[in-house]
Amino acid sequence: NLAIGSRGRLVQAVLSTLSEKSSASVVSVSSPVESKKASTAGAVETTAIEPSTSKQAMEPVVRTGTSGAKVSLMVNYMELKCAPGRGVFLYTVDFEPTVDSRPARSRCLEQNVHILGSTFTFTGDMMMLPVKLPDNVTKCKATNPTNNEPVTLTIKFRGAQKMSENVNFYNTLFRRIMHFLQLTEMGRKCFDPSQMRIIPQQRLEVWPGYVTAINEYEGGLMLNLDVTHRVLMQTTVYELMQTIAMADKKQFRDSVKKTLLGMVVLTRYNNKTYRIDDILFDANPQSTFDYRGDKITYADYYQRQHGIKIQDLQQPLLLNRTERMVSGSAKPLEMLFCLVPEICFLTGLTDEMRKDFMVMRDIATYTRVTPNQRVAAMQRYCERVNSNEKASKLLSDWGLELVTKPKILVGRTLDQEKIQFGNGTVNAGPNADFNRNVTDYQMLEVVHIRQWVLVHTSRDGRSAKTFLDYVQRCSRALGIDIAQPKTIVLPSDDLKEYSNLLRTRIPPGTQIIVLIVPTARDDRYATIKRICCSEVPVPSQVINARTLMNEKKSRTIVQKIIMQMNCKLGGTLWGIDIPMANTMICGSDAYHHARGADKSVTAFIASLDAAFTHWFSHATLQGAREEMGNGLALSLERSLIAYQRRNCQLPDRIIIFRDGVGDSQLQICEQYELMQLEAACKLVEPSYNPKITFIVVQKRILTRLFAVDRTTNDVTNPLPGTVMDHSVTRRFLYDYFLVSQNVRQGTVTPTHYIVLRDDCKFRPDILQRLSYKLCYMYYNWPGTVRVPACCQYAHKLAYLIGQAVKRMPDDSLTDKLYYL
Repeated sequence: NLAIGSRGRLVQAVLSTLSEKSSASVVSVSSPVESKKASTAGAVETTAIEPSTSKQAMEPVVRTGTSGAKVSLMVNYMELKCAPGRGVFLYTVDFEPTVDSRPARSRCLEQNVHILGSTFTFTGDMMMLPVKLPDNVTKCKATNPTNNEPVTLTIKFRGAQKMSENVNFYNTLFRRIMHFLQLTEMGRKCFDPSQMRIIPQQRLEVWPGYVTAINEYEGGLMLNLDVTHRVLMQTTVYELMQTIAMADKKQFRDSVKKTLLGMVVLTRYNNKTYRIDDILFDANPQSTFDYRGDKITYADYYQRQHGIKIQDLQQPLLLNRTERMVSGSAKPLEMLFCLVPEICFLTGLTDEMRKDFMVMRDIATYTRVTPNQRVAAMQRYCERVNSNEKASKLLSDWGLELVTKPKILVGRTLDQEKIQFGNGTVNAGPNADFNRNVTDYQMLEVVHIRQWVLVHTSRDGRSAKTFLDYVQRCSRALGIDIAQPKTIVLPSDDLKEYSNLLRTRIPPGTQIIVLIVPTARDDRYATIKRICCSEVPVPSQVINARTLMNEKKSRTIVQKIIMQMNCKLGGTLWGIDIPMANTMICGSDAYHHARGADKSVTAFIASLDAAFTHWFSHATLQGAREEMGNGLALSLERSLIAYQRRNCQLPDRIIIFRDGVGDSQLQICEQYELMQLEAACKLVEPSYNPKITFIVVQKRILTRLFAVDRTTNDVTNPLPGTVMDHSVTRRFLYDYFLVSQNVRQGTVTPTHYIVLRDDCKFRPDILQRLSYKLCYMYYNWPGTVRVPACCQYAHKLAYLIGQAVKRMPDDSLTDKLYYL
């Protein structure tokens, strides 16, 4: 860990001491929480198919609030009824004499359907039945199909699984149902190629689909069902490689690897997806492999098996590495698949496509689904399952019945908030939007700008003049004094010009550097931020000259830039009433490079004042794909020291919102990261023992909430501040869903909050209202964001360091929001 060094060893020593004293052992945790590799369908934090075994013996957790106005909410959860006397009953099966072959054992069981029934699942030694047999020990006869010898089967009852233990099995049943419905599986999602929509002008296809998850929730066994889409290109990998070759023949191999590694492709002959893990330039379709005991070329294989003739026999091959469970193996085995670029189609979107307004608009025509459309699609799916003979029989055989109508529950909408500016207070309104007010009032706290530098190229002189004119006109209304800058004109847009300028020509005492650049370029932006964050630490503001050319919008744009400059210097824009004395609120998030090559970055943000408007920002670099290492203890220790320096005391309470933790990581997070927090407190002061509240924040979830009009049965997006904290919450977790954003198009997605620890013993209302209030405090948006501001700031910092800076920022910037 680049950011820890010997300090990390001290943390480990404290952790060891704490682990000896703690009843929750962390000896088995040899590594920090690691994020799973992105699946081919995109990562989903909450899938509800891996319940923690540690929760099974616990009593159900019911923590509901009361504040706010009641509202009827439809949820995308369908009740899954289990008939009385049905479930999953476990049996062991012994064979006398021993039958070694697993298929032969299954055949022996199939000979006794008159006793067992036609529905059962057999793993080789354990059998699952949907009903309990009359006797605890059942003996039956069969004939071994391999040698025709008689066999005696002894079937012993081992117990009935709890409903929460049936979850994984029921999810497996629904994967089979997807197959019955002729849907194509991609990761955890399934898509319907027969309903694809083609966007010919972009050479794209949009496949509609579904994603499901079954779990035992607070309100019983339910199917969480959502509508999803997958964008596929009508472009092959071979065509993309040709385009790369035409653009850069000398660096062809490097460019191909940089572009393709990590991408997911579709082979249309079997509608399966594969991740590209390597490019085999030394192999081609004429290379051979073993197939059923013989050597065969890839070209011949595709011709014989799929009727596909490979045109270019010299193209390199794509390599996919996949781990799969194999019968008789305790661990998954790595399997290698070689693919031919010519018949592999690209999925997803390139960065260029995402930046293209026309492309995104065309795609949104099919993917931006309204609440009414989403509910109708969900009901169609359920009706399709119940009307499919194989699917309905499978459910019936296991005693299950799928209800086709989504559940309607009672939720609450929290009170509207008041926004405090420097010279007045406004009500945010039901939509939590104060965009029109933000430029009419003065900023809450300003840092007057006396010494600053304005940089632009010679061709952007007009944009620079426009910018300065509006700065002079708008600054007084916002309550800030901005002196005339030192202006530096660059002769060209060359990267060396920016590097030399920033390293040699910035006067001491400069508060901020503003750079007006001709176009948006990632390499230029990264160079500027790398130097300004680590080599010559000074806040910087990069402006695209084109944004200043629109006369109708220039004034508003410059006003927002002035606000950003104030934040980057330590000023604040607005505030909100959060009555929590001597409390430090923190947010944490991590950045991982999409290809998994570069180091991961973890950002930690902590409040420094009673108004929760000033923040301490710290980042650590870690090994690739690590979610959190010992950096958490280091970051909290640094934050506590900064808090003590500013307030002359340490906080009594620490509230941490931890973003980016999936369901499968909760237990490790609870054991490993909470231990680090305690270690950090002891490093600051051995007797320091604050009350800690630790809340996991999940954004990538399947849950949807819809406001219901009882008179028209119409469904719409719920208002910001809507809370759902019962029935569809986890049975063994203290959790709640909160809608904090106002969405004008498509369907809003709530945020899932899981309280893993609460020493402060807050009432549910307090944590729910605190979560919502903090969503107002992100200074890049005059309204509410989807997560608490401390998490959004952590995301911005981690992204900046991971994408552009790629090294530790200078400590002099830690008390400023320099990364906005």
